[in-house]
Amino acid sequence: MEIVATTFVGRIALKLFAFLDENYRLRRNLEHDIQRIRMELDMIDAAIHDHDDRRSSNQVQTAWIQLARELGHSIDDCIDRFSHRLAKDAAASPLRKTVSRLKTAPIRTGFAAEIRKIRKISEEVSKLRESYGGGEPSASEASASGALSEEVHALASDLVGMDEPRDELLELVRETEGQPKQLKVISIVGFGGSGKTLLAREVYESDTVVCQYKARAWVRAADKGAVCVLQEILEELGMQVTGDARKLTTHLRKCLEPKGFFIVIDDMRTELWNTMKNSFPAVMGVSSRVVVTTPIQYIANACSSAHGHVYAMRTLSEDLSRQLFLKEASLEDSSPSNELGSEALKKCDGLPLALVTTAQFLQSRGDPTRTEWARLCSNLGEHLETEDTLARMKHVVRHSYAGLPDHFIKTFLLYLGIFPRDRPVRRERLIRRWLAEGLFGGDAELATCYFKKLIDHSIIRPIDWSSNAEVKTCQTHGMMLEFILHKSRCENFVTLSHDQARLTGKARWLSLHHERAGQARMSPEDLPFVRSLTVFGKAHKSVLDFSKYELLRVLDLEECEDELGDKHLREICNLLLLRYLSLGGPISVLPKEIAKLKLLETLDITRTKIEILPIQVIELPRLIHLFGRFKLEDASQRISKLKNFLSEKSNLQTLSGFVADKGFAQLMDHMNNLTKVKICCESTMDVSNITHLSKSINGFIQRGTHASDNRSLSLNFNKWSEDLLSFSLEKTCFLSKLKLKGNILSLPPFVTTLAGLTELSLSSLGKFTGDILAAVSIVRSLQYLKLVASHMDKFVIRKGQLNILLRLCIVVQSMEDLEIEEDALPCLESLQLLSKDLDGFGGIRMEFLGRLKEVALDDGVSDEAKQEWEEAAKKHPRRPKVLFVKTM
Repeated sequence: MEIVATTFVGRIALKLFAFLDENYRLRRNLEHDIQRIRMELDMIDAAIHDHDDRRSSNQVQTAWIQLARELGHSIDDCIDRFSHRLAKDAAASPLRKTVSRLKTAPIRTGFAAEIRKIRKISEEVSKLRESYGGGEPSASEASASGALSEEVHALASDLVGMDEPRDELLELVRETEGQPKQLKVISIVGFGGSGKTLLAREVYESDTVVCQYKARAWVRAADKGAVCVLQEILEELGMQVTGDARKLTTHLRKCLEPKGFFIVIDDMRTELWNTMKNSFPAVMGVSSRVVVTTPIQYIANACSSAHGHVYAMRTLSEDLSRQLFLKEASLEDSSPSNELGSEALKKCDGLPLALVTTAQFLQSRGDPTRTEWARLCSNLGEHLETEDTLARMKHVVRHSYAGLPDHFIKTFLLYLGIFPRDRPVRRERLIRRWLAEGLFGGDAELATCYFKKLIDHSIIRPIDWSSNAEVKTCQTHGMMLEFILHKSRCENFVTLSHDQARLTGKARWLSLHHERAGQARMSPEDLPFVRSLTVFGKAHKSVLDFSKYELLRVLDLEECEDELGDKHLREICNLLLLRYLSLGGPISVLPKEIAKLKLLETLDITRTKIEILPIQVIELPRLIHLFGRFKLEDASQRISKLKNFLSEKSNLQTLSGFVADKGFAQLMDHMNNLTKVKICCESTMDVSNITHLSKSINGFIQRGTHASDNRSLSLNFNKWSEDLLSFSLEKTCFLSKLKLKGNILSLPPFVTTLAGLTELSLSSLGKFTGDILAAVSIVRSLQYLKLVASHMDKFVIRKGQLNILLRLCIVVQSMEDLEIEEDALPCLESLQLLSKDLDGFGGIRMEFLGRLKEVALDDGVSDEAKQEWEEAAKKHPRRPKVLFVKTM
């Protein structure tokens, strides 16, 4: 029996070793295959974006790209579906790793089979391309670059809403009283079709310019180089010269130096100015003007950096938009179709070219029925591609898209199709979602850079700004959004509900925000492929069956109107690939099973009714951003273990909205990676809690040892406690942003010793005394200062104080006086005085603020005060904008 047993054990051992050996070989092959398919995915990605960068392509090329795109999605799905199941703890013991390999052997086998299928499909796709030929891009649109130049002639007879911008631009062209005559560069910036070229032409042909400037030239830059542009200017001036940039510059200077000149460089899309600027002589005592039109903000800034001005195009008002639209559509104001045209008007967003071309397109369809009209309006993106009447608008949006400098930015732009038309999108929400999607391998800083480039190219427009002039919310221009939605639909990128009873196909980025989206059902077979789900309003119960999703990375339900129950939340906690989760509605409890979401990076429960946060959330290893307004559940029994985790393994960087208590204060000391903290302090806090919280806040600030840390602290308290912020700093500490909201009685002493404090916001329930204002004025590194109170004592800003301040915002019900001494605030660009109590200038001389670009006043100030400020702005060399805004 002993021999038999030994032999039996021996056979089992041999089988086990053979299995382990096979498993090891399989694992090695898998690693090699994964590396290969990742390389293949990169090649597919490059091919797709190379295709997108081309002006046009033949049908074979387009079909192959579609196959390649689907193959790329399949590869991505495969990696996601299997890789997380094979993950193992790197610190585990050898025995634990061996057991793990045994358990995951079937998964590895399935993974290998899936990879073999994908590789076979890849080979077949490659053979198809070779069989039918990749083809070269057709030349059908080779002449499209000239289409936009027709905008001027097509719209010249349709001047609506152009009088005010023309007069404003002529004011900039004219010499300012008391200012020296010199060269001034005026940049007109705005999205394509906003009327930049038309406005420039109106000024160029005005009597003022024709009479004053004998040397005039108009050239179109588009995608031309500096040499070509300089040659065309010389030709316009009657000189035929060829040569390099140096030779052309010499001739142009000789031609222009004795006299004043007026030159328009239309549609500049590349940074030519630094190459060309020396070609235009800046002779003191001689008035000359160069007008540049461009859709790109940084080009406008570069051209007008010295003695210049950037003029931002505004969209037409609702009344003017309707007037232009009805005129071009040959409709009367009382026409029944007028009501139907409202939807088209919304999509045009006040852009003159969009209004004209859309109206002409609808007018060309005769007298459509209500149903036909609605269908035409809902499919404008498709009609952009096919209808001749929309050709000029099509050129604008396609050229704007093709002109983006990076294929990642193009992907991000298409991603904006997820959000409803009339809904401003929060910048931070967008960036965190981009990162969670894994659409590129960058970090938050790089994603922010991409966002700024979309703003810079005038493709998405800012709606609201924060105190430090960063864009808080944005929207996509209406016709650009139509293009995005159509392109996304063709490429199966973003899937939207459009009243259909059933959403079919492998939807990967699914967004529901149509009025009847709640009726759109999803097949259970399609749900496993969805990577991102966003619900605005209602959703069909089939869509909310979270047990069917396998690859979901982003789940955004903060504006979902369906009531989610415990069943839904438990199913959400099984979405193991989830990286972004935002919840809303009447949810009041998070299940402890949320601990399963090991990959979760962002959790936003601000719009829920959750008041107590389970400890399991704090213990999520990948969590970076946490938003809400809640207390942490009692952790006294696990406090030691929790402190160790927070010190060694936590990645938490943003902690926004915690209601402070003793337990939280103790844990905050161990959150070493925190960079952004927002704390709510209740009036019921006892002395012990205040002491602990004060120590934690001190510790958070003192951990900021480098200027690059970019740390932010926000405190919201109902009752001011001198003890909470009475500490002093023992060393040089860096804090970028500080926001204090409550009944502020004095400025905490540590504030004036902070290094690198660029943004300070104080919002008081009471008034700001002279002592507080005097303390604020000696914070040397401030660039952005916001003061909100019921009343403010006299505020005197002296020379040498707040020397690098860029923006000053004061929101008060009443104020004694604001005095800005001569040579004070030398860098100030934006001054916002939002008080109905404002009477004239007080102690402010606008001419002392040499770099001022913008003044915002409360719309409730007297008409005399409004006129005074507007007149002062006209005499200012920079002609700052004067805005009148309504405040609560």
